[in-house]
Amino acid sequence: MKTTNSRQFSSVAARTLKVVGIILILSALLDCIVLSLPGETSDILNRGWQLAAATQIVDRGIIPLMGIALLLTGFWVDSSTGVSVERRNFWLDLRFWALLISSLLGLIYLLVVPVHLNNTRLELKDTLAQVDQEAGQAESQLEAQIKSDQFKAQIEQLKNQRRSQISGLLQDEGKLQQALKSPDVPKELKAVLEQSKNDPKALDKFLEQQAQELPNQARSEIRTRKQQKDKELRTRSRNSSLQTGISSLLLAIGYITVGWTGLRSIGILRFGRRKA
Repeated sequence: MKTTNSRQFSSVAARTLKVVGIILILSALLDCIVLSLPGETSDILNRGWQLAAATQIVDRGIIPLMGIALLLTGFWVDSSTGVSVERRNFWLDLRFWALLISSLLGLIYLLVVPVHLNNTRLELKDTLAQVDQEAGQAESQLEAQIKSDQFKAQIEQLKNQRRSQISGLLQDEGKLQQALKSPDVPKELKAVLEQSKNDPKALDKFLEQQAQELPNQARSEIRTRKQQKDKELRTRSRNSSLQTGISSLLLAIGYITVGWTGLRSIGILRFGRRKA
C-alpha cells in the first residue's frame, strides 16, 4: 500500500514539475517576444531598440532555463520511480523540444554578447560626440555674449553692486570687523578690506580683476559640466556592457550545456566513438 501511494505521489509530482516547466518556458518566451517587438519594422535596425531588446531578453533569460530544468526533473522523477518513458519519434518527445529550445537560446544569448557590446560602444561614441557638440555651441554662445554690449553693461552693473556693498562695510567699523572675523568671507575679500583702509584704489583693482575672471569662470563651468557628463556616460555604458554582456554569456553557457548534453543523452547528438 505504501509503495502504491509513493508511486502515485511521485507521479503527481512529476506531472506537476512538467506542467510548471512548460508554463514557465512558454510564458517567458512569449513575454520576451512581446516586450521586444519593435514599433515598426524599420526599428529592428535601430541601435536604441537593439540595446533595449537585449537588456529585456537577458533580464528574463533565467526563467526559461528554470522551466527546462523543472521539465527535465519531471522526467527524471518518472524514471527514478520505475515509470517507463514511452519510446516515440523524437519530434513527439517534450524533452527533445525543450533541449532544442535550450540550444537555440544558448546560441541567441551567445550572439547577444558581441552585438550588445558593439552597440554600447557605438552608442557611447555618438553620445560623447553630441556632448562635445553641445559644449562647443555653449562656448560659442558665451564668446558672443562676452563681446556684446549687454554683457559689458551687466558686468558694470555687477561691479557697482559689489562696490556699494564693500563700501558699506568699510564705512561701518562694526560690520567690517565682523566680516574680517567671519570664516565665510573669502580670504581675498578680507585682504581687499584691509588694503582699502589705506589704499582706496585697492577696491577698484579687486573689482576689475573679478570682472576679467568672470568669462574664464563661465568657460570653466561649461568644461566642468562636460567632463561630468562624459564621466556619467562612460560609467553607465561600462555598467551596461558588463551587466548585460556577462549575464548573457553565462546564460549562453548554461543553455548550451543543458541543451547539448541533454540531446546527447537522448541519442540526438553523438560525439566520439560509439561503445560496442
